[in-house]
Amino acid sequence: MINKQPGGGIINTLQKKAIIKQDKLKDYEEKVSHGTAEIPIALHKLEYPKGTENVFYLHWHREMELLVVTQGIIELQVEETKYILGEGDCIFINSNMYHSARALDINGCGFYAVVFSYEFLQQDLHTHFGKHYIRPVLKGKLLFPSVIHRDGDWQSQILNLLDEINEMDPIKLLDHELKLKTRMYAIWELYYEHAKENDVFDEENSVNQERIKPVLDYIEKNYSCEVSLSELAGLIPMSEGQFCRIFRQTMNRTPMQYIMRYRIMQSCHLLTETNKKIAEIANLSGFNNISYYNKVFLSVVGCTPKQYRNSNF
Repeated sequence: MINKQPGGGIINTLQKKAIIKQDKLKDYEEKVSHGTAEIPIALHKLEYPKGTENVFYLHWHREMELLVVTQGIIELQVEETKYILGEGDCIFINSNMYHSARALDINGCGFYAVVFSYEFLQQDLHTHFGKHYIRPVLKGKLLFPSVIHRDGDWQSQILNLLDEINEMDPIKLLDHELKLKTRMYAIWELYYEHAKENDVFDEENSVNQERIKPVLDYIEKNYSCEVSLSELAGLIPMSEGQFCRIFRQTMNRTPMQYIMRYRIMQSCHLLTETNKKIAEIANLSGFNNISYYNKVFLSVVGCTPKQYRNSNF
């Protein structure tokens, strides 16, 4: 929601633009289900045949993820870091982290993933539990071990608990809600007990994330529109120079780079969930030039839109 601020001409323009696009935005929503409002957690079980290279291309989601390799060897990249996972290894992927994976074993691979919102553990982050046990992890102040193996007592306990969850029927998780809750709380406790403080955590940067949140929310709702720096800066409000400096400092990229990357990520859903032509998808995602769309897509995702659509994503 956009609040009226002094100099409301810009704000009113943004409000009008949001209203015009409101109905069309439904077409851009993420189609992959990671649970429901009633039980915001999902279990995905996937296997890939011999000869598979791309397991999944670069993507992100608001939920956290625990991925356990069940077959083969997988190279999984989270943001800028690459991890090699073998059978039985588990990786924790925090909320909003870009990640992709490819198979390193020509004989195929497989994994299961528990994808869950923090709301499954605690809906209100302002409670004592939310403030002490969830928010520090979401904000990056507290770091969970990225990869764990079955070579330690507490790591094995986590993997055994995850295996119990994997035995459940993915489409009937609500029937196992109590068992699922107890396992997830036990997993969270073990991770929390072995978490480390982030030595490079920047409290000022965390504050800036809150300051620019209205901008990120607006981009999420209006990424297909033409957006200017002055419009975004007016949401906070700040001068354009101050806004660009704080945004880059906080998000590690310029506002325009962030918008381009966000548009590409949203176009990925249209590529895999609709039969629309690639040129139409480029336009719906905010690109007026398909050649430029292809160029940006390749630089962000690592393949062309056509290759992405034809993959087993």
